Amino acid sequence: MQTLNKSDGVALYVQVRETLREQINGGQLAPGQKLPAEEELAAQFGVSRMTVRQGISDLTDEGLLYRRRGAGTFVTQFHVERDHNKLTDFFQTARLEGFEAEVRLLSREVVPAKLLIAKALDIQEGEPVIRIQTLRLANQVPVTLYDEYVAYLLCPELLSEELHSRPAWQILEGYGHVIKRAVQRIEARAANEEVAHLLQLEEDAPILFKNRVIYAEDGKPVELILCHNHGNIYSAKMILVR
Repeated sequence: MQTLNKSDGVALYVQVRETLREQINGGQLAPGQKLPAEEELAAQFGVSRMTVRQGISDLTDEGLLYRRRGAGTFVTQFHVERDHNKLTDFFQTARLEGFEAEVRLLSREVVPAKLLIAKALDIQEGEPVIRIQTLRLANQVPVTLYDEYVAYLLCPELLSEELHSRPAWQILEGYGHVIKRAVQRIEARAANEEVAHLLQLEEDAPILFKNRVIYAEDGKPVELILCHNHGNIYSAKMILVR
């Protein structure tokens, strides 16, 4: 049984929370490990389930733990925080945060532009676009599923370029399309079957979805990126100035 001090004035749920925090930071609870059931933890600590639940809830809010419906509570495996105040790539984030970045090419093909894609790229519906799907991993953990679209006529060379160490928009710059800015929308979504499988999540698990349109310096949209980010591992940081 874990010994809690019931007479020093520190709330019991706080003691439970900090004990679990120490176990996570100390490695006794490993990344990806499932926590014992609330009933078992309550017995170990000699407190009520409600007390245990409150301590776990605080750690979940902090991102140290996450819940999977029907499966239990787990230690967060890894966390990637992307700076969304400027246009950067996955490898720049890896260097700043000190994790190993990997990009796996899942598919690359020419497809007719659907309405959403055509509007974003300012082309006609049905025009050919290059679709590139990649999976991005941090320390071998799947973090983001990328769907990228570029008008085929803009840069057909993209079909043969190496994509494992640089994003498509950087390749476009090599062909004279100087990137100026990006407009991005971020929203919460539920993972569909494909996304859940690739990100190793349960279907309908929460993800952070990004719709990003990248523009060249002449104002022309050159790329649409649809990002599906692991909801327990990925976060976006922005600075708001009054």
